[in-house]
Amino acid sequence: IHDYQLLPERAALALTGFTLVFFVAVLGMAGPLSLRRALLTALPLALSVGLGLAWVSLRFVSLDQMFGTPTVILSALALTFLPQPFLVAAQQSHWRDYRLLFTEAWTIVIRYAAAWLFVGIVWAVLFLSDALLKTVGIGLLGDLISAPLFSPIITGIALGLGIAVIDEMSDVMSPYLILRLLRLLLPVLLLVVLLFLVVLPVQGLDGLFGSLSAAATLLTIAATGATLVTSAVDQSDDEAARAAPVRLAARAMAVLILAPAVLGAWAIWLRVGQYGWTPERVLAAVIAGFGLGYGLLYALAALRPGNWMARLRQANIVMALVLIAVAAALLTPILNPGRIAVQSQLARLDTGRV
Repeated sequence: IHDYQLLPERAALALTGFTLVFFVAVLGMAGPLSLRRALLTALPLALSVGLGLAWVSLRFVSLDQMFGTPTVILSALALTFLPQPFLVAAQQSHWRDYRLLFTEAWTIVIRYAAAWLFVGIVWAVLFLSDALLKTVGIGLLGDLISAPLFSPIITGIALGLGIAVIDEMSDVMSPYLILRLLRLLLPVLLLVVLLFLVVLPVQGLDGLFGSLSAAATLLTIAATGATLVTSAVDQSDDEAARAAPVRLAARAMAVLILAPAVLGAWAIWLRVGQYGWTPERVLAAVIAGFGLGYGLLYALAALRPGNWMARLRQANIVMALVLIAVAAALLTPILNPGRIAVQSQLARLDTGRV
């Protein structure tokens, strides 16, 4: 819209953000909800994210600069996808109904993954068809592909058709197959983490704190462990993993997730102490905070006697709400990585550290 100078830059951003979030949310919720209810439910969500993007754009000189920072993109994605299971559950039963939240969250993931795979196949067929027609001197399809509006229109149509077909075959496209496969990886990851923790005191901590890459690896391991544990715990005790080795691995991993999360947070903290805050380090610290939150709640759930899986499911709800709140704060002056970074670097200049 802005390229055609139909609207000012930030107004175009708000309208584009609203449109994208609106249709993504409608496509995500239209299966469990009727189309009318999905449209009405997606409207306030899209409006909130669109206005949030316009607000956060005021921090930057240009939109190119804004989209050069991953914080804005990640926050917008979190606010687009994370509320959807809660919105669906609120209309079908209760917004804290974990069975519905779990099912809808994984269903949305599978639905979009399969639909985007279909989009990729459509584009592969188009490019192959264009290559074939060019061999006989027909370049019409290539001209259409290079047209400015052709790409988003075809992508949108293919994505919508893919999701529509997947919704009609919901019995076939069940997330339970993926969940069962993920459970098989739990013992493997548990052995890797145990080996890492056994060798760590011998090798020392020096290799962990050379850059943010080590912290990113540790936090990714923590996130992967949390995902695998969640897949084993499933939506209820009846659907949870029944094999004793998988259950033991899930409980042990729930405790051990805290270790890589703490090490990753420590690596980031040392880096900040050496060089101060930057927007990227603020984002890394936020992610580390999520890792610590998941690690602590999972460990408390697994170590206490009783139904540890029920406590872990409630921990997932709490952390999902925290994720939504922090993502919203990142788009407001409440949590502005740029301001934090500038204040940090100015303080280092004032004290003569740089």
